[in-house]
Amino acid sequence: MQEGVALVADIGRQSVRFGLTGGPEGAEPRSIKRFSNSDHQTFTGALVTYLADVGLRDARLPSVLAVAGAVRGDLVNLTGSRWYISLAGVEAVLREKPVALNECAANALALTRLPPTAFTALPGPAARPISPGGNYAVIGVGTGLGVAALISADGRHVPVQSEAGHIGFAPQTGDEERFAAYCKGRGGVVEVETLLSANGLLLAYEALSGGQRLPSPEDVTRNIGRDPVCTAVVRMFVEHLGAFVGDLALTFDAWDGVFLTGAIARALEAQLKQPGFRRRMEARTAFRRQLAETPVALVNRSDLELIGAAAAIRNA
Repeated sequence: MQEGVALVADIGRQSVRFGLTGGPEGAEPRSIKRFSNSDHQTFTGALVTYLADVGLRDARLPSVLAVAGAVRGDLVNLTGSRWYISLAGVEAVLREKPVALNECAANALALTRLPPTAFTALPGPAARPISPGGNYAVIGVGTGLGVAALISADGRHVPVQSEAGHIGFAPQTGDEERFAAYCKGRGGVVEVETLLSANGLLLAYEALSGGQRLPSPEDVTRNIGRDPVCTAVVRMFVEHLGAFVGDLALTFDAWDGVFLTGAIARALEAQLKQPGFRRRMEARTAFRRQLAETPVALVNRSDLELIGAAAAIRNA
């Protein structure tokens, strides 16, 4: 076993990716393999399979696990999955205590390792590189809604985990009120993630179309401009995301930048550049000027969790 090698993992609702980092080959994650959660009864079962595949079944390995869920205590429940992670069980396999962090916190750490080409600036002030002393917010819009911050402390950046995607949904427009009423009529609790997620696009289409359904979120995003309901749904989605960005900049004092990640955010790049996103972000009684000076950028990478996990090992 080469000295300095560690294991990194991106543990999602439907699949897990493992990789290696460190040692003579450098920090960039490598030997990456993906396993479907449905093919393994437990996370440790998938872990043992990976270790055997890369010839490290009996190795002693430090590790960082980026998890799609809240990290508290030894047992980590995955949001929307039958899997749970026992950190003690992982330690028994790897023979070293693992570090676990929320996947969006890993995304935040990854920002410190990305080249300038990984960022697409959105309208407003020019995006600035991650720098010492700055505070930043990260919002992941995909299957779910992830939120984290990158806060400067003691000369380095510290990721701050959050479940802010589950705060209450506050409608401000007629379409948002229709959406909230539709969800409540179905007996649901309306959270920000209820709209700002892949399933939220489909639910919003139901709400604004009077109950009609589409098979996939891609059917909503592909039909912008062709289907008036899809166009209205995406406008509502993007503008509410703008309001949420403003909320998080205020919450985390993230005047140095907000970064959007995730497949849905990338798919809506053109709509995020429309005036409604920025208008809702800056629509405040107080701190309007500060928000107008806060840059927002889209991260055009899909491998942030493993990069962030590798960064967490080096920061430990």
